[in-house]
Amino acid sequence: MSTPSPWAHPPKPPRKPSRLGHFLWLAALIGIGVLIWALVDFFPGRATTPSDTASIVQLVAILAVMSSGLLFVKDWDLKKKAKQILGWAGIAGILMLGFSFQEPLLSLFNRLRSEIIPGTAIQTGPREMTVSESDGGNYFLFGTVNGARVLFMVDTGASDIVLAPADARRAGIDTGALTYIQAYQTANGTGGGARVKVQELTAGKIAFSNVTVSVNQAEMNGSLLGMTFLRRLKSFEFRDRKLTLRW
Repeated sequence: MSTPSPWAHPPKPPRKPSRLGHFLWLAALIGIGVLIWALVDFFPGRATTPSDTASIVQLVAILAVMSSGLLFVKDWDLKKKAKQILGWAGIAGILMLGFSFQEPLLSLFNRLRSEIIPGTAIQTGPREMTVSESDGGNYFLFGTVNGARVLFMVDTGASDIVLAPADARRAGIDTGALTYIQAYQTANGTGGGARVKVQELTAGKIAFSNVTVSVNQAEMNGSLLGMTFLRRLKSFEFRDRKLTLRW
């Protein structure tokens, strides 16, 4: 039987769970509630629909579950616990600010995306959208033809909506069976085209049904949205390297 060393420290008795964790957790929930009330009061009109209210309730429930670790606090380390509480308060504040400013932040994200990826339209009003000018000075617009994705270039010098053969084929058009009897004057000379009616054509948020387009006989770098498309709109405007379309 070994003799215990006189320099050994006696084992510490196990700590009993304190009620400190409960108080900290309740304080955190109350703080989150006060923060939500303050934000809703400071930004009126942000939570006006049942969906907004449900999102707030869901957010509070998530934060309550995430902060439930405070229930198991057994001792008091003021510096450590203060950092934890401030951290949770910061997370709650960021999430609530993000919820309160979700529309401006989404708008900013869309504007940045429009600048980085030419052809990406952003909604700027009821039945109004804007696209940014590309580095080459052109305006592009993502759309679809019969469900096939197409990158159009807006061309006021083109009279029709003109599909490149590759885009036409992806849209399900048999380019080999077309009769190219139309004559077009292009930068490379006279070209041939064939009239085709497509079931659906979209450009950004704009959608048309049963649209007559022209399929170009020669290969092209991309498809064009000419005056046939632009005349269908309520108005269009070029300003400050932006093209605004209203319909």
